[in-house]
Amino acid sequence: MADKYVQSSPTYELSEGSVADVERIGPQGQLLVDSMHGQMFEASRCGTLFWATNQAAQAISVALATTYTGLCLSNPVGNNRDIIVRAASFRASIAQVALSVVGLLAGYISTGGVTAHTTPLVYGTSMWPMNFGSTAVPTAKVDSAATIVSPKVLMPLIGTVATSGYLAGGGLPVDLQGGLILQPGSYVAMYALTAVTGISMFIWGEITR
Repeated sequence: MADKYVQSSPTYELSEGSVADVERIGPQGQLLVDSMHGQMFEASRCGTLFWATNQAAQAISVALATTYTGLCLSNPVGNNRDIIVRAASFRASIAQVALSVVGLLAGYISTGGVTAHTTPLVYGTSMWPMNFGSTAVPTAKVDSAATIVSPKVLMPLIGTVATSGYLAGGGLPVDLQGGLILQPGSYVAMYALTAVTGISMFIWGEITR
């Protein structure tokens, strides 16, 4: 009886950049592949994956206030890279006093969605390559306070389970699977329906346009 899995050629140990004729075919004729590392490994290895996190508890401005506080990731006008938002997270540091939702807001203006970087995060302190030890520097801007233009609610992440108390869940990164792309002039930021305070985080990649 023939093996239902057909391997056309043996597996080779390859040096970086080399090519080999290696493939494994499944019973429906599909090519079988497997990832040796996680989805973000290659971008991190190449120095194009970055993170930014509040280093102290930060209040998120209420609703769609344009005088914004929290954590805002933006792509400056004229940049030659797109910003690929890979993950986001928030964890409250104090009890909430009212029902709330924490999520993401976003906006785009061709002339620049962030008009003032009031409190920029510092590279090497609050933002860094995910590949620790890499000297890669991001082109994205990250602020804990900024002036933003025309914000829109993008998506909820977590919410409170009672009139007052605590936010259910949060903390673990929400995988956006690379579906959120910030072209130059765009931004994304943490959103809160009512006043909340805590730690926010973004992970993003950068690719040449």
